Formats: sequence, structure tokens, C-alpha cells
Amino acid sequence: MIEKERTYPIRLLMYEALLERIIPNHPKTAFIEQDYRARRAGYRGELQTDYRLSFLPEKGFHIFRDLRLQDEKWHFQIDTLLLTLQYILLIETKAHSGTLFFDKHSEQMIQTKNDQEKSYDNPINQVRMQAWHLKRWLQNHKFRVPPIYQLVAISNASTIIKVSDHSLNNLIVKGDVLLSRVHPFDERTTTPIFTDKEARKLANSLLKNHSPHHPDILKQYSLSADDLQKGVQCPACLSYGMNREKWIWRCPVCEHKSKTAHHKTVKEFFLLISPTIKNQTCREFCPGVSSKTIKDLLLSLSLPHTGTNKGRIYHMPPDIEIFFDSVKESHATRNSRTNTKANHHTNPR
Repeated sequence: MIEKERTYPIRLLMYEALLERIIPNHPKTAFIEQDYRARRAGYRGELQTDYRLSFLPEKGFHIFRDLRLQDEKWHFQIDTLLLTLQYILLIETKAHSGTLFFDKHSEQMIQTKNDQEKSYDNPINQVRMQAWHLKRWLQNHKFRVPPIYQLVAISNASTIIKVSDHSLNNLIVKGDVLLSRVHPFDERTTTPIFTDKEARKLANSLLKNHSPHHPDILKQYSLSADDLQKGVQCPACLSYGMNREKWIWRCPVCEHKSKTAHHKTVKEFFLLISPTIKNQTCREFCPGVSSKTIKDLLLSLSLPHTGTNKGRIYHMPPDIEIFFDSVKESHATRNSRTNTKANHHTNPR
């Protein structure tokens, strides 16, 4: 049973917004693009793990994807968690290509690709640390602690895996045989730790305590708002600095008109600048737009907010993609109704 789906990572949304907004020919662009490609490949690998585990029986498995919990002052993130009545299985997915050598003594994962070697933190240690945090989390929340097993899944089918010690083969698995490596855990641990009711209670607590991460991507790359292009972007020619005229945005470059071009701008502000926005900070991101216009535009989006009048602060929606998609659909529906009424008025039967 899928308890928590995997959504498109907010960090990827941030990368995409940053690569669009960063000033042309910025010296850090190539480095940011490289990191973005790596994270996007990782996400695709996690989707492959999701697909392979979708063949598990509906009954008996509680599956959590991309779960982030807090253990006292630390947060820890788990790619995939499988909860059963007998045990918990944590799966860390890696999408690296080439040849991966896992060295038990140095505790490194070394990638060889295009005749070049690169060292990474060992994902085995990573998933073991997740298990350590999860054990503490269970104890602090007054749950029984079942056996917590770990696997590292290599999603890329062409990747070659080498190990310094055969015991590591019990922890590392190619994605295409992942399902066959899950079933033996049922045979290893047959005594139930949880009742159905207790497992349901634990599943609900894991969901309730999930804490999404909203990193500061500008800080990550030592950037500031000065490194970004300001203004509303034209959806036609992609230039920045659309002018606000009566009820519409007009591009001074290509003359394209849009009623909703500011939606993307507000969304990118949330992703890049701050999870909260005020009239003044929005004007700084959209120079030349009046305070009253900003107020009307922010109100029209029906964003979550606190405070009133000049003290009103708008907050980033919990699922920013779904929110702005629904705003777009609502606007399209209103336009359709307006056009229908207009056509009916001008062309009566």
C-alpha cells in the first residue's frame, strides 16, 4: 500500500527557476547545470525504484517514498521506507553510471567513468545512518523498534558494481533484481513485531511527522538576488521586464500580451528568494510595478496569508506546483465562461 507518493522534488523546481533567472553568462551557470543534471538523474532513478516496488503485494507492505523526519535537532531523509508487521526496510537509490567500486576499508564509493575516477560518500554508511536516526525516532515516539534492514539500489542498468569484500553484496543490489532481494526479508524475520492496528498507527505518525525540506539554493551557491534577472518574464520571447497595462502584461520586446504572466514570477520568488512575500519585496523583484497593482495581483492568487492591510504576508503553498496549476486552470475556466457569455450576448439564438 502506497502511504506516501513521491512528488517532483522542490529542489529540482528551484534549480529550474534559478537556471532561468540567473543573469546571462554567469560564471556559476555551468556548475549549477551540472548539479541539476545529477539531481535529476537521481530523481529518475528513484522513480525506477518506485516502479519495481509497485509489484509488491498491496497487502502487507506500507510504502513511503521520500520521507523526511526530525530526530531531535537533526533531520534525516529516506528515499524509500517499507514497513511490514515484522520489519522495516530502508532503500537508498543511486543513479551513478560507469563502474562503481565499494571499498569496505576506506568506506568510499569510487566511480570510474571515461577513464576518470571520482570518490563519493559511501551510500551504505548513508543508509545505515538513516537506520540509526529512525531507531531513535521510533523510541522517542514510543513505538517498538523492529529489525531495520538496509539496501542500496543502483538504478542504472549499465552500471558495473565491484566490491572489496563479498559481504557488501548483501547490501548492494542492481535495480532490476531489487524485487527478488526484498522477499527474503520475509523469511529472515517471521515473528510479527506490530499488530495491524499498531502498524497503522505508526504509518499515520510517519505521515504526520513528514517535514519537507525547502533549501536556500541561492545561499548554496553563494548567490544573491542581484545575480537574478528581475521583472515578469514574457512567455513568448522569454525576455524579462513586461509592462503592466490595464488588466494585462505587455512585452516591450515582442508586444506579446498576457493576463497571467505574473503567476510564474511569484512562483519563482517563492522558490528562489523566500517562502514568504510582501508587497514591498514583490515590488523589488518586479521593478516599476505600483504598490496597488502588486496588492491586487497577490490578492487575486488567493495565496495563504497572515496579517492584514500593509502587514499582510503571503506564504508559499504547501505544494507549489499543484497550487499554481490550479490557479492557471481556474483562470482558464473564468476566461472560458466570460467568452461563452460574450458569444451568447453577441450571437443570441
